[in-house]
Amino acid sequence: MRLGVRISILQKEGGIIKLQITVRLLLVMVAAVIIATLSLPVDAKEKVLTVGIENQPKTMDPRFSTDAYGMSISHHLLFSTLVQHGQDLQIVPNLAKGWETPDSITYIFHLRKNVRFHDGKPLTAKDVKFTFEHLKNPETGSPFAGTYKIIDSIRVIDNETVEFKLVQPVASFLTSIIMPIVPEHLIKGGTDFNGSLIGSGPFRFIKQTPNEIVLGKSPDYFMGSPKIDKVVFKVIKDDNTRFLKMRKGELDLLINAIPLQKVDDFRKSPLKDTYEVIEDPGLSYNYIIFNMKSELLQDVKLRQAIAYGINVDQIIKYRMDGHAAPSYSMLSPVNWFSEPAAMRYSYDPKKAEQLLDEAGLADSDGDGPKPRLKLELKTSNNPETVGIARIIQAQLAETGIEVDLKSYEWGTFYGDIKSGNFQMTIMRWVGVTEPDFYYDVFNSTQFPPAGRNRGLYENPEIDRLTEEGRVELDPNKRKAIYSKIQKIAARELPYVSLWHRNNVSIVHKRVSGYQQHPMGGFLSFNRIDLAE
Repeated sequence: MRLGVRISILQKEGGIIKLQITVRLLLVMVAAVIIATLSLPVDAKEKVLTVGIENQPKTMDPRFSTDAYGMSISHHLLFSTLVQHGQDLQIVPNLAKGWETPDSITYIFHLRKNVRFHDGKPLTAKDVKFTFEHLKNPETGSPFAGTYKIIDSIRVIDNETVEFKLVQPVASFLTSIIMPIVPEHLIKGGTDFNGSLIGSGPFRFIKQTPNEIVLGKSPDYFMGSPKIDKVVFKVIKDDNTRFLKMRKGELDLLINAIPLQKVDDFRKSPLKDTYEVIEDPGLSYNYIIFNMKSELLQDVKLRQAIAYGINVDQIIKYRMDGHAAPSYSMLSPVNWFSEPAAMRYSYDPKKAEQLLDEAGLADSDGDGPKPRLKLELKTSNNPETVGIARIIQAQLAETGIEVDLKSYEWGTFYGDIKSGNFQMTIMRWVGVTEPDFYYDVFNSTQFPPAGRNRGLYENPEIDRLTEEGRVELDPNKRKAIYSKIQKIAARELPYVSLWHRNNVSIVHKRVSGYQQHPMGGFLSFNRIDLAE
């Protein structure tokens, strides 16, 4: 095709030259603009993962966050830790690509190269040193300060190498340092860090309102940029509202955030065509704790009678719709340190009555209404907990134990537990992975207010074993120590183990790449993708 282009000077007025351009040339120019416009990249629709959560985190600043959502968002999404728990709960590399232990109190970590914070500044060994010294400093006011008293010194060898010296061998050290690394240049610079939350994780902080938290992907994340553009956490406090929003497709994912009685709705038509239910054994541990200073409860036969008098299987079936498993130890069966040979207490009311007789708590009126004894069971006023307590109350009544149930708002209840103002109570530990936790809850040096041995349990052998377990670095020898501890605890019953609750995720089928972790949380979010 021949383009006819004719330009002629028509007139010159006041220094302005007027040109005549043929129509054909004008059309060519317009077409070129259109083609150029069409060739420009068009932004694809953002991939936004919408997740329902029950409560707003109190803070996502990892230096101070202690609630489940705050820690999961900070530890898994906004920031990075030196190491983390793998799917089998073993310690695996993260920011640290590896480490070595020249002796029992020295750990040398080798960091990945070219890791950057979300503001573009490099993350180096100096930030690692600063993080743990900052947390350890009482002036910081971190609730984790006591954890890092085990650290004697931290030395930066080079930008990618850092050395920790401990005051003594600590078997749980690698678990204890699963703590987000924070940027020294911002915190020392006086930045409102709680408002910026600049970390080095797969997602960066965008905004927080009373009803939602918005995160955007970090294109420079050292493990590779996430496939989704944003994560939006919707804070929905009401269980039924959260269920309905998931059912309507307004949410993509719920993790341990749906009433257990509603789970199977998503396994039936028509919802099963749109949603997947992922259910695996979890770490959340429910138990009854005894106050060992109560004269009655000092008798192990009474404690064992109570264990035999509780029908855990019935509670799981009818109160939890089967979404839990009876427990025999504080450690879940998915934990390598769990001891399956620990003594178990299947429901046996006749055995309970026999033990009560042996304890001198005879049935004085046969089939009459008079109880053998009376005990107080104190709980929070959480409806689920109160409902479970009432079932236990009815079950123990069948063996002649009258239970006086008293429930209080959380602050009053928790204050009573810490001060020892109770006989029995129902409580829960969330996410126990490290067997050294037995030191915290059963060693006699850990009585409140400083420690968490709230049942005031004392046993010299347990004291010795929990102290040995803390410093034994050989995994197999350590496992043998904690096997003994679990067997003794099951026999003596400072706690009655009830159940480990399953992890349950409801996942919309447009979501791919999500992997449920035994600890719950959001560790796999950097691998999630969404179908168009």
